[in-house]
Amino acid sequence: MTTGTLKWELGETAYAVIGDLKSGKTPLVALHGGPGFLGKSCATITGYAQKSDRPAVWYDQLGCGASSGLKEKPADFWQVDIFVKEFHQLINHLGIADNFAINGHSWGGLLAAEIAITQPQGLKALILSSPLGDTDTWVAGVKELLAEMPPEISSVIIKHEEAGTTTTEEYMEAAFKFYDKHVIRVPMPPDLVEIFDEALADQNVYNSMWGPSELMCNGTLAGHVVTDRLDRIIAPTLIMSGKYDECMASTASAYLSGIKGSRWELFEESSHLSYVEEAAKYQRVMNEFLDLNC
Repeated sequence: MTTGTLKWELGETAYAVIGDLKSGKTPLVALHGGPGFLGKSCATITGYAQKSDRPAVWYDQLGCGASSGLKEKPADFWQVDIFVKEFHQLINHLGIADNFAINGHSWGGLLAAEIAITQPQGLKALILSSPLGDTDTWVAGVKELLAEMPPEISSVIIKHEEAGTTTTEEYMEAAFKFYDKHVIRVPMPPDLVEIFDEALADQNVYNSMWGPSELMCNGTLAGHVVTDRLDRIIAPTLIMSGKYDECMASTASAYLSGIKGSRWELFEESSHLSYVEEAAKYQRVMNEFLDLNC
């Protein structure tokens, strides 16, 4: 693995390259979730690509990890278009703009879709992994899942959201009970625990773009719609999500129906982090799709 930093007009973007980008095999660029969840959360996914001798790239999106340094920016600075611009700056810097594939997870899935909508010439394959979609649909789905939680959990979450007291320890404890069911249902590996701890220690981008937790969107992504433009995506597309995922069928099926020729793989034992929960299947499905298309 080699690391580097791209300096561009909006800041500095730290990245890591696994393998040889000049190997002749289409590189996979992994887009992390959050927003602000750190590029190294994609190390597992890029590692899967390497097992198929495919070079891969992950990076810290602006405002998090080693790409931080914009903390003084107001909340409304954090818009989707700056991350689309960052992506294009990076692939040009790495010399892969004419040949690349994308795997975007969660928020990174929405970002990947927004990039694919622009029809970049070099995009050979697109993977939307538990992708965020239209935020109103997503939040409505999360509320459905919340209603299925025990009342002692759901009532605490609802109480604090209505009161605007979502920074309290009681609220976060209840939110993490939701995460145990719909974000990751297996014991979290130590490296992922460290990533969560690091991301939670600096939630500026997450809070600005999304909100206080997965259960409430009141940031710049509120009301964001992507489904009205999905017909512009022409790259071969694979959608993946878990049976217990906060990316519910309403979101996955909207992508499926909106992107011509796309297919949807449902992971029966997974929630939001299927690449950890069903690692072997995720690796196989991802690499088979990539090998077929690029």
